[in-house]
Amino acid sequence: MSKRKMVAFVSDRNMCRSLIAEAYLKRHGRDAFEAISFGLQPNRIHYLVHEVLSERGFNLNYYFSKRYEVVERQPFEILVAMHPSLQDKLPQIPYEYHLEVWNFEDPTLKDLPEAEMKKEIEQLADAIEAEVKNFIQKHRAVA
Repeated sequence: MSKRKMVAFVSDRNMCRSLIAEAYLKRHGRDAFEAISFGLQPNRIHYLVHEVLSERGFNLNYYFSKRYEVVERQPFEILVAMHPSLQDKLPQIPYEYHLEVWNFEDPTLKDLPEAEMKKEIEQLADAIEAEVKNFIQKHRAVA
């Protein structure tokens, strides 16, 4: 069996988008990929993100918001920025990697009633899951 590719997902706060992507890559691509995530200014996992992922069968005991310094000793081949605005803010990473840029807004930054925000997070999780499945197909073909 060939070595699994290490993939890192980055977002601003590592409390929503990048954690969702990490969870789905671990669920659907465990055979070919390892996944981590980090934030530029990490915060706690948003309670509604936690609720949505728990309802979808994820065990979130091992998911927590972290900064690059926590994961920097785990070199990755692919870095996925969860939004184009992150490209100019990435930390200095001392090796070559493939950068992929996705375009997902963070619904937790909006001022929404709780039920509406949860619905947006559910829709975001569905969209990220679909993008992760495309990512797996694309990068598995390259392996």
